[in-house]
Amino acid sequence: MDKIVYYGMSEINKEVFTGKSGGKINHFLREKDNLNFIVFGSSRANHHVDTKTIENKSFNIGMDGSNLAHSVTLVKTLPLDKKQTVLLHISPKHAFKKEYKGEDVEAFAKLYHTNKVMKEEIDKLNQRSVLNNFYWCLDYNNSILGLLKNYFFPNYNADKYYGYDPLKVSPENRATFKKILDKKEKETCPKNLKINSVYEQYLVELKNFCDQNHKRLVMYTSPVFRDDCKDDDLIISALLEEMGINYWNYTDFFEGDSSLQNWKDNTHLSEVGAVKFTREIKNRLIKNKLLPK
Repeated sequence: MDKIVYYGMSEINKEVFTGKSGGKINHFLREKDNLNFIVFGSSRANHHVDTKTIENKSFNIGMDGSNLAHSVTLVKTLPLDKKQTVLLHISPKHAFKKEYKGEDVEAFAKLYHTNKVMKEEIDKLNQRSVLNNFYWCLDYNNSILGLLKNYFFPNYNADKYYGYDPLKVSPENRATFKKILDKKEKETCPKNLKINSVYEQYLVELKNFCDQNHKRLVMYTSPVFRDDCKDDDLIISALLEEMGINYWNYTDFFEGDSSLQNWKDNTHLSEVGAVKFTREIKNRLIKNKLLPK
């Protein structure tokens, strides 16, 4: 019964291309071989870079709550023989979290038996319960309701969607954010910062994959309204420079523009801010000839 239900759910999953319960990933996997420019990362990629205004054949596969292992796994699914530009967002603070074990690859569980790359990454990081090897339906835990909803009632047209989700901010939201800022105390820098070993290994694998497979790699950090600690930024910048990875740190991009119109919260831009930031990204990519011709 487990296998019958699993294959039934897998057939449904093949037809879902909307939503964050797997549909967006399915959409990316369907389009990836024809793309010239792809943005990877967390919500700070998803909500900040309007890829279509940069390159027509593009997609923003930024996913809320994801980290480096999730992004690099998706990069590894790209075609090996096609020139593509990879723009991947990182948050320097995440690189130093001792507890990070690559658990964000669990988002690919439902594709464990159908996607070789995702299976290898899940197994490598030991992010799979022994029970899942016997009861395959467990791969759909936490996503089944969202999957069914988007199968029967997709909330947007996937053919017109390219991954970018701007954040619209109301005056009430801005007023709330201002109150939070007024009460926010200055943060102190953590001592003895040491990069997480899983994170560092994925940086190496990302660089190697891109070098070997015709990918122009740029890593970047999105703007932050107030960043009290720069130590993590400096360490990451030095490490990526040593590795030969092109890194653009835009943490202070809005330093000369304090307007709250640009912001949703301390680390997320509003649609207004995203338009300005996307323009900067586009101009820099063009200036450095980093977009495939």
